[in-house]
Amino acid sequence: MKNIFPFLFLLYVLSAVFTSCAEKEKPVMCTMEFRTVTIKVDGAPLDEFFTIRLKSNDTLRLSRENVMEESVYPVLDDSFQKILEGKTEEFRFIGFKNNVMVVNEPFIIRADKCHIEYVSGRRETEY
Repeated sequence: MKNIFPFLFLLYVLSAVFTSCAEKEKPVMCTMEFRTVTIKVDGAPLDEFFTIRLKSNDTLRLSRENVMEESVYPVLDDSFQKILEGKTEEFRFIGFKNNVMVVNEPFIIRADKCHIEYVSGRRETEY
């Protein structure tokens, strides 16, 4: 019985050391804003527009309800944040007028734990 106490003491010390060394994730405070990466297209309003996620070749059709200006179009918004969290990806904004592609612009966008974030790409173009 006396031989078990040193073993239990050692087990207790080791468990305390490993538990205290474990990294704990710090809470993140996010703002309530809903972010949208946009592009301004000078010219007549587009008949059709969408964004392609190049990694998967998915076509994303975003609503313009969060964009107030008539010539500004959404490339990507925070509804995609969970999918993109902790990553940086390439996207391509495509716009059509009279069944002709008039806009074809690449973008790089990343996301943290709260929002998407514009990295690069033309924010204004014309046709």
